[in-house]
Amino acid sequence: MDSIRQQVRRRLPPKATIKILRKVFALPAPAARLVLDDITKPRKSHRSWYKKVPWNQEWTGCWIGENIQKVDDKGLAERIEKADIILFNVHGGGFRVGRSTMFLDTYIKWIRALKEKYGVTVLIMSVDYRLAPEYKFPSPVEDVVRAYECLIKTHKVDGSKIVATGDSAGSALVLEMLFITHDPSMFEIVTDDPEGEAEAGGAPILTELPRPAGTVLISPLVTEETTSQSWKDNVKYDYVSQQTAKLIKKDYFQPLEPNAPPDAQHVLGIMRLQTGFQAFFSPRVLLYIGNKEVMRDDALDLAQKAENDGVDVEVVMEDCVHDWFCVREVVKDKAMLDRADKIFADFCYRSVIVPRDGPGGLPFEHTLASSLRRSSEGLHAVPEMDENDEDEFHEAMTEYTDLGSTTSTAVYERHVSNDKGTRTKTLTVFV
Repeated sequence: MDSIRQQVRRRLPPKATIKILRKVFALPAPAARLVLDDITKPRKSHRSWYKKVPWNQEWTGCWIGENIQKVDDKGLAERIEKADIILFNVHGGGFRVGRSTMFLDTYIKWIRALKEKYGVTVLIMSVDYRLAPEYKFPSPVEDVVRAYECLIKTHKVDGSKIVATGDSAGSALVLEMLFITHDPSMFEIVTDDPEGEAEAGGAPILTELPRPAGTVLISPLVTEETTSQSWKDNVKYDYVSQQTAKLIKKDYFQPLEPNAPPDAQHVLGIMRLQTGFQAFFSPRVLLYIGNKEVMRDDALDLAQKAENDGVDVEVVMEDCVHDWFCVREVVKDKAMLDRADKIFADFCYRSVIVPRDGPGGLPFEHTLASSLRRSSEGLHAVPEMDENDEDEFHEAMTEYTDLGSTTSTAVYERHVSNDKGTRTKTLTVFV
C-alpha cells in the first residue's frame, strides 16, 4: 500500500496514473480510502483556503475561499452575504471514498478564474457526506439535501446566487438533491435526532427549495447500468472498471425486497425519466465529459433528454478519461485545463451575474450553445482519431450546417424544433 501512495504522489505520466487509480478504486472501501485520503489530503499551501465545518446538526464539510481559514463565524457570515457566487459542491468517489477537500487545487483554480476574468467573489460550500458501505442509500442523499437546505434557509442564500457542482457520484447526489428539493413529497429525511421532528410524521419537514441558477455536472454517474457502448469501448482506457461498478452496487445500494417495484430504488433513476427535466433542473447546465470514459454515453443521453425538454445544456468533451476536470493528473495537455476553467468561469458568470437576455447580456443563441471540445494531447494513453472515428464523427454531424472553420476550430449549426418552438444550436469543435 505504501508503494502505491508513493507512486501516485510523484508526478507520473497520465497513463501510469490511470493504471494506479484503476487498482485503487477496485480495492475494498477501507483500503481505497486509506490511499486516496493520503494522496488528496490538503498541503501546507492550501491551509489559508479552507475552513472546516464540523457536524452542526445541519451539515459538515468546509468552506473554501481566499484567506478564509481564520475567519470567525461573524466574518464568515459576512463573506457568505457579500460573495457574488456560491458554489454548492459535492465530491465524487463512487459513494465509497473521498472528502470535501480532495480537489482543492481544482477548486482554487475555479475561484481564481472567476476573479481574474470577471472580478467576482466566490465561496465554495463543499459538502462531506456519509460513505458506503457503512452508510448506504439514502444516507448520503440526506446529507446533501440537508446541506443545501442549510445554505438556503440558515445562511439565507438565494438560489439565483448558487451554482451547484458535482463530480462523478457527487453529480448523482446533486441530481438527487435537485429532484427531491423540487418535490419533497418524494423523499423523507431519516434522522436519529428527535429534536425538530414533525409531531405527526416523526421526521423533519422538508419544503420545496429554490433551484440553483446553474448546475455543473462533471463526468456524472447517472445510472447503475453498465451496458452502454462506451462501457464496451472505453473500459480499456478508463480507470473506472466493471469491478469498480460491482463494488459500488454492492456497497451503496440497499437490497430490494423480493416483491418491490422496479422503480423502488429511485437512486440513479433519473435516466428512467423521459421528460420533466425542466421542472427540477437548473435553467442552465454545464456538462464535462471524457470521450474515453465508460460513462460517456449515459451522461450524453441524459444531457440530450434534458435539452429536448428545454434545459440549456452546454457539453465540454475532451479525449480524456473519467473525471478529468477534477482529477487533473490524468490530463497531459495542461492548456486544456486552462480552457476548461475559463469555460467554467464563463458559465458561472452567465448563470448568476448576467441576466438572461437582459441589458448587456449574451445573445440567447449563445446561452444554448453546446460545445464539444477535443484534443489529441488530452490523454497520453489515448490514440489519436483513426479513420473509423472520423467516419463516425462526420456521420454524427449530418444534422448540422457547416458555418466555416479556422485552423483550430470548426463551427456548425442546426435548428431544433419541438412543441415549444424552434431553437438554434451551435456546435464548436476544437480540432
